[in-house]
Amino acid sequence: MPLGDPKYGKLNRCKNNPVSLDSARQERLRHVGNLDVYKDKTFENFITEPVGTEYTSSIVRSLYEALVSAQNFASKPTGWLVLEGTYGCGKTHLAVAIGNTRVEQFGDEVLFMTAPDLLDFLRTTYSANSEITYDESFDRIRNMPILILDDLGVENPSGWAKEKLFQLLNYRYSAALPTVITTNVALEELDPRLSSRMMESQIVSHLKILAPDYRPSIAKRGDLIFSQLNLYGHMTFETFDIQSQYTEERDNLNNVLNYAFAYTQRPQKWIAFTGTYGSGKTHLSAAISNELYSRGHQVMFTTIPELMDYLRVTFDPKTNVRFDKRFEEIKNAPILVLDDLSLESATTWAKEKLFQIIDYRYIKKMPTVFTFAKKFDEIDPRLKTRLGDTRICEIIAITVDSYAARKRRSN
Repeated sequence: MPLGDPKYGKLNRCKNNPVSLDSARQERLRHVGNLDVYKDKTFENFITEPVGTEYTSSIVRSLYEALVSAQNFASKPTGWLVLEGTYGCGKTHLAVAIGNTRVEQFGDEVLFMTAPDLLDFLRTTYSANSEITYDESFDRIRNMPILILDDLGVENPSGWAKEKLFQLLNYRYSAALPTVITTNVALEELDPRLSSRMMESQIVSHLKILAPDYRPSIAKRGDLIFSQLNLYGHMTFETFDIQSQYTEERDNLNNVLNYAFAYTQRPQKWIAFTGTYGSGKTHLSAAISNELYSRGHQVMFTTIPELMDYLRVTFDPKTNVRFDKRFEEIKNAPILVLDDLSLESATTWAKEKLFQIIDYRYIKKMPTVFTFAKKFDEIDPRLKTRLGDTRICEIIAITVDSYAARKRRSN
């Protein structure tokens, strides 16, 4: 190139070797940008009117406008694109489609991360065993050519988290660096420092998707790859034993049975069963699961130890499943049943992951069933703040002795 040409002295791709044909580079960029598991998300397969739904014209229009805005951003990524809408409306699909387009057609470096994962990553850099310092990590993220931040607003809003997110996004706002943000939280409910920047129309294009979660309408039984429900098929409402020689116990068992069945008629928000071991908590939670499954609902039923083992398997170098994909699967299970909510022997990592799952579902008010043997005042303080919110969770106390003790008395 002649002196003075913009390309002079710089590495430039040979015109006979376009990015679209350089599959090796595309794979590297997807890997370092956390886009591996979203390779199939494109603009071409984004559906503005899913089959089986009765979307209004305003819903279809909001999806179409979001699609066009995302395509425009992908062709010329300048400023910010903010996609707002409920869980499952298509925000993440459009966001990663932008990333895939920039990687495949332009060879850009793109980083995709959920807000909670980004904060988790930054926390790990404080460890003495970390191969990269916090300053190096934070500088790389804030200067990323294109940053896609998914699920802003579902992270644990600690003071540290708020400050880090503000520092990151304020830097990119000031530098007008291309940024895509998705959130299911109304902008005015976010940190005022962030919302003021995200509402700046000269830099930010804000689209609100009106569509509901489309997944229940197209879900099929058995789609979830992990559930222990098959081990509890015999635990139904019909097999729940309410017999006792004491009227008070029979009344309590009959009441909790009615509560459990009523939940299956309208599985919304949370329900938690508490009582001594063997009192019937697991049976009722399994009965709820079996009833909902028989009606075509997707149900993930598991104990806490099994859940943590299911996550830890992803750290095995031989597995082809990534942790973030499996973690998202659990967080977003249409109906999640967590049996035996006990953290006495749990590691700090396990406690944090469990809280992230529960906090995520708390914010999104996703149907969740819990059982725990401890008294409510004795459970983990952070979990207590969520389970104790009567607006979203109803705690049902089983006040009888264990089934074995009741059988011994009757004999």
